[in-house]
Amino acid sequence: MTPSPVDTMKEKIQHLAAKYYPAVVALRREIHSHPELSKCEVRTAALVASELQKLNIPAQTHIAGTGVVGLLRGRNPEKRCIALRADMDALPIHEQNNTPYRSQNAGIMHACGHDVHTANLLGAAMILSDLRDEWEGTIKLIFQPSEEKIPSGAHAMIEAGVLEDPRVDAIYGLHVHTELEAGQIGFCAGRFMASADEIYLTVIGRGGHAAQPANFISPLIISAEILLALQPLTDMKVPTVLSFGKINADGATNVVPERAELEGTLRCFDEQTRASQHERIKSICHDIAAKHGGKCEVNILKGYPVLINDETLTKGSRAAAVEYLGNDAIHDLPIRMGAEDFAFYTQKVPACFYRIGVADPSRGITSPIHTPTFDIDEKALLTSIGLMSWLACRR
Repeated sequence: MTPSPVDTMKEKIQHLAAKYYPAVVALRREIHSHPELSKCEVRTAALVASELQKLNIPAQTHIAGTGVVGLLRGRNPEKRCIALRADMDALPIHEQNNTPYRSQNAGIMHACGHDVHTANLLGAAMILSDLRDEWEGTIKLIFQPSEEKIPSGAHAMIEAGVLEDPRVDAIYGLHVHTELEAGQIGFCAGRFMASADEIYLTVIGRGGHAAQPANFISPLIISAEILLALQPLTDMKVPTVLSFGKINADGATNVVPERAELEGTLRCFDEQTRASQHERIKSICHDIAAKHGGKCEVNILKGYPVLINDETLTKGSRAAAVEYLGNDAIHDLPIRMGAEDFAFYTQKVPACFYRIGVADPSRGITSPIHTPTFDIDEKALLTSIGLMSWLACRR
């Protein structure tokens, strides 16, 4: 029986994935060894631009600071434009892994897998470049800065016109997932990840000697009451999460300070709930502070919106992933209270953001992201570079 064009393309991609896998692993290790914080991805961006140049892919650099965009043209390049996105920034975490490729930058680590994302997209570029005579349209390769920090790199890239010239018809992105083993892939159509806002409260009372309660208004007591009053706003049935992770008050055992500062995060799954929670936070904080004779300044830094995967694109991508990897490797994922600035792209064009398994329990590779012992089973890259190339071609 003569192989179908689909089967032939799949075999070519699988062959090229195996060919380029060692080079992609080497790139991942190079990036992992030299992590850079948000808006500081100078070395990483230069590496990306250099790799694209080797592939004869025209690239624009310094977009929204350190962003890089490559344009890979196939046959009939005007027919459609598919974007593939990777983020490049690292986190302010001191790595505790003892590997040859551990971070060489003290206090900075690729603890969220953006080194994997960047190396993966470069690997997909290698495969798609070799096959550029066998697919139609243009593939836009988006290497984005500052996913980890508000203001968002995705928003800045969009403002700089990354979805235009040529106009992007659909966009794909991925993220490492420590709850799946390497070789496994997860999808979720529709609402997938929450919005994320940063909450900053400054509670102001009146300082004084701790032994003279008639002479002070404790911002700590006000803060405690505010925290307890805000706790019911967390409701997983909605779902909504409001959590505080930091309190600063410069007092002592016998000194009541004038002010206390609290920092937290709000996660929601629709804009109406998000807006109403903003108002409830302000009302509760102001009322409690006033009751005690103090005041509370509320600053809400609006961050990422809800990440909504296009239903049609995501379901079609899931089916294509089954074609490429088989049904047993594909999983349906629940919604996540975590946030991702890829959400800004989902507001503009049909989008599919999916997860790639990176765990290997047999080797102890199970640490969650954002921890100092996070690492991956690098066999995940063999799967991911092939699948992203396959999704782009099938689209």
